[in-house]
Amino acid sequence: MILKQYTIVCQVPDAEAYTICAYSGTDLSKVLGITQAKSLNVGNYGWIQICGEVKVKGRRQTAYIDVSPNNPKLRADKQNNRKTNSTDLIAQERAERLSKLPPLLIENGQYCKLLREARDVFVDGHFYACVAMCGISFERFQRDKAKPFGVNKKHKMWEVREILKKNNVLSKRGFNLCKKMADLRNKYAHGSGRKAKEDALKSLDWIHSFIKKETDLMRIYIIVDGMLQKNNKNG
Repeated sequence: MILKQYTIVCQVPDAEAYTICAYSGTDLSKVLGITQAKSLNVGNYGWIQICGEVKVKGRRQTAYIDVSPNNPKLRADKQNNRKTNSTDLIAQERAERLSKLPPLLIENGQYCKLLREARDVFVDGHFYACVAMCGISFERFQRDKAKPFGVNKKHKMWEVREILKKNNVLSKRGFNLCKKMADLRNKYAHGSGRKAKEDALKSLDWIHSFIKKETDLMRIYIIVDGMLQKNNKNG
């Protein structure tokens, strides 16, 4: 079997690490990435994209993928009982933080670049900045969704949220998460944040919960032989 371009791939069970095949299922933690080579034999690693804007077989619009957390999870067992120096320890701490993040396959948009930065600064241990970037990511998403209703840069965020609410653009939970994130982000923007690591984890939890409800592609698709297909169970 030849893997074609834009196929979602995973590790072949019980094979040497990074031996790939087309993935089937809904568990994104099993996904290694999306093939970018025009063709690829099963068992070859080839050119696989793990983060960024992508095309996916079975979907016209581009998507955004970030399955980089899956790699440190695969390596975790190999790191056990290994002696480390200070440089290795820093790298391991980064890998541990990265492994705590969920993999993403979501609708593409301007907010995705900001979301990536929010996740990156968390992995690097910059928790104060992570809270701020999560708030900015939420704001970008809301403004983009509100553009069809006449919103421009002069509108305040509370006005944007009211317009989204009036037009039923977001779910009730999504709307509430936007408001909570705005309040927390403002606290840090004005220098009054005191529990940066705790609030960074909270902010990421909120934005991942928001994504799962509003823009996660796996809420409407399943993956069959590396290709997105409509999930009839979800209508």
